[in-house]
Amino acid sequence: MCTLRPIASHAEVLDYHRFRHAIYATSDQREFLAGPEGFDTDEYDATALHLGWYEHDRLVGCVRLLNPIKARHPLHLFKDLGEGPLRDAALDLVAQARKDGKPVSEVSRLCLAREKRSLATTRRFVLAIIATAHRYGRDHCVFTCDAPHAAFWQRMGFAVVDGFAGYARPRGMHPGYLLRGTYADLLKKNRADLQALGFLMLGSLKVAA
Repeated sequence: MCTLRPIASHAEVLDYHRFRHAIYATSDQREFLAGPEGFDTDEYDATALHLGWYEHDRLVGCVRLLNPIKARHPLHLFKDLGEGPLRDAALDLVAQARKDGKPVSEVSRLCLAREKRSLATTRRFVLAIIATAHRYGRDHCVFTCDAPHAAFWQRMGFAVVDGFAGYARPRGMHPGYLLRGTYADLLKKNRADLQALGFLMLGSLKVAA
């Protein structure tokens, strides 16, 4: 059984950045890599919530939740939007969410060890992310994915942002999709699966029926 939890110790942090590098270096998204050789790090790491999916003490998956930073690219996803209407629309989305009191976090650097990429295991990992992000108050999310993966995320309950289906990206082999979700709603949608996996047994996690 795998457990998703914050990455805490210095040794875990180093292992995490190596793990990210190893996953991206062997994928068609290697152009997304940043940082020194053998490590994947960037300007968003300093303020992100970093979560590791551990099987006993072995890191088999990870994800980070980004809050917007004060920079030209406030979230990582902006690096692939270029200049023009798409970027402006995404900036408006982030600004409006903040104005409405529902600031968004970006789901970023979602990685799984090769042997953990079955559909069932990937689904368990995503359910763990939904439950954990909700517990840490990161309830509204946006993220990008490759076109071949968009249907999976929609089945999980995430919605494609209008105008962001199949947009061209300068990096990567596939068109991109921008999706968004509210974890409280996703918890309700996936309640039965979450309950079966024990996530709703957590004392701090409450979901309306």
